[in-house]
Amino acid sequence: MSRYAVPAVRAVQNGREVFSFFLPAHILAKIKVDVEKFDSNRDYDDPEQGYQRNAENNRARRFSRYLEKADALSPTALMLNDRHSQTEWNTRTNTLSIDPETALYNYDGQHRQLGYQFRLEEDEAFANFPIPVIMTRGMDKVTEMLQFQTINSTAKGVATSLVNAILAKLQATEGDAAIGPSQERPVVCFKATEAIAKDPESPWHLMIAMPNEKLWTNKQKAEDPKREHTRIINASSFIDALRPVHDYLHTQMMAATIDERSERIASVLNEFWSALKEKMPEAFNAPSEYSLFRSSGVGPVHMVLRDLLTKMHLGRREYVKEQFLAMLDGCGSLSNPEFWQADNDDGARIYSGKATWPMLAKIILREMEEVKAS
Repeated sequence: MSRYAVPAVRAVQNGREVFSFFLPAHILAKIKVDVEKFDSNRDYDDPEQGYQRNAENNRARRFSRYLEKADALSPTALMLNDRHSQTEWNTRTNTLSIDPETALYNYDGQHRQLGYQFRLEEDEAFANFPIPVIMTRGMDKVTEMLQFQTINSTAKGVATSLVNAILAKLQATEGDAAIGPSQERPVVCFKATEAIAKDPESPWHLMIAMPNEKLWTNKQKAEDPKREHTRIINASSFIDALRPVHDYLHTQMMAATIDERSERIASVLNEFWSALKEKMPEAFNAPSEYSLFRSSGVGPVHMVLRDLLTKMHLGRREYVKEQFLAMLDGCGSLSNPEFWQADNDDGARIYSGKATWPMLAKIILREMEEVKAS
């Protein structure tokens, strides 16, 4: 198949080639443009692991419908990368030729690209619509991923958990030095969350919706009853609720690596939640029916856990299930599943907002102090 040549402008930024040009919609449809999707079932070092979320067809079709307007404009460029430097730049004619059988990689604009495709499928007259493109050449996958993260880390609608997953992959491939100080906490908490979600022995196994996974709808649960008690909470919500636990344990592990810290947090979480499971097995048998496993439960409970860790450290207690059980002995709120039922208007449900997490945590801690004082 012959190559496609388009007029282009070339520039160099810090030694990196950047091209600006327009592609007619019918040519964009004919060349190979890949979008590498993040797959929570793949290891970080899997060469096929991606870094973007799944495309939402409804969003792309809304854009496609907008393009039906006679005065529709789409000046925002697709961001492509010629990872393998397969394009050819002609300095004499200022044209860029593209091999349609060798992939370019879309690292920003997948919904617009899909919208262009839908519009072309609906109306052949759209074939010559000029689509703006900014293309880098020769960036490796890690640099490409960093560009995606930089562009999207503050963009509305981009899942925080996916950004954390990208940073975690960067740390796994490039080492701790690739992660800035402000990024360490989300990476540690993401990796700890991922570990307990995937561990078949963990009380949280399959209960956390990881990046590119969504909470099940009622329809999806009806289609497959096995889904009923899985994906109870989003990874981003769980990670947010881990902050107090991370910050306390970090004081004991200042010199530890990111992997050491995440493994330690995952271990503590498994031991603590295993103790809660022994005290409230009914809740763990039907977690979707209890607020304990949503952000309104995990948030305040992790505040309680932080206080327990402080006391246990001072008392030279190990962070293991048996010791947590001893610390929780007599605490009604953390041994009474009815208190955590999602439909109990007199229970934990009334503390549903994040602003009320400290209030519920204080109630539980006060209850524990009263038990010990009696």
